[in-house]
Amino acid sequence: MASASTCGNQDKDTHLPPPSKQSLLFCPKSKLHIHRAEISKIMQECQEESFWKRALPFSLVSMLVTQGLVYQGYLTANPRFGSLPKVARTACLPVRNAK
Repeated sequence: MASASTCGNQDKDTHLPPPSKQSLLFCPKSKLHIHRAEISKIMQECQEESFWKRALPFSLVSMLVTQGLVYQGYLTANPRFGSLPKVARTACLPVRNAK
């Protein structure tokens, strides 16, 4: 037969405050302490992922659409620089808004 453990505190988390210091809104399943370094690491990963998976592709598609509109004649090209100013401005808008 399996013997029952006499020590019932093995399953409890040692990082929880005692019941007398817990507020009414205390949730034992939530983490009580998250390090600032961990949060900044997560935020950095989110910003990198946002850039590579959203901002950069949207910027490239916007540039291609703008170049196509200039080529088709819907937008007029600059007499001196051609379509470069419009395409460059279009490229900068999505990247700036992603930050």
